[in-house]
Amino acid sequence: MMEDHEAFPVDNLPKADVDRPVLGQMQNSYFLNKFLYKKTAENTAEETKVSEQPSDDGEGISKEVLEDRVIGALKEIYDPEIPVNIYELGLIYDVEVDDNLNVLVTMTLTTPHCPVAESMPGEVELRVNSVKGTKSAEVRLVWDPPWDMARMSDEARLELGLL
Repeated sequence: MMEDHEAFPVDNLPKADVDRPVLGQMQNSYFLNKFLYKKTAENTAEETKVSEQPSDDGEGISKEVLEDRVIGALKEIYDPEIPVNIYELGLIYDVEVDDNLNVLVTMTLTTPHCPVAESMPGEVELRVNSVKGTKSAEVRLVWDPPWDMARMSDEARLELGLL
């Protein structure tokens, strides 16, 4: 009799799509790296457009270009309970870039009792710090004004079937 592992060799199985991680056995560092550095075709095209600037190492870029890069990075962070990114969901109130290319992100969460209330601001700060050209990043979590569904973009409303 053939053992189960011989009947179904792992080498012949298709590779899993890691964009949506499976909970359980996955190592936190692997998930965090995939979360922070996920590349999509849209992001690659946007990076190509942005890289046409005089310098792609972050030196000499304008505040506007850095702000666009930061917003692009924020659009890659998804709410863990809702399949919409935090920017389109309306959780990002403001992105400020100063003359020294320091970034301040003002954001909120859907509720103070949100399960990611302690971790989401840190994840946002890590992602913004990873954007080329950012000298430093700070995330300010605010509760006033409170978030409501009117802050969602039309894209988010469409994704959630609210349009």
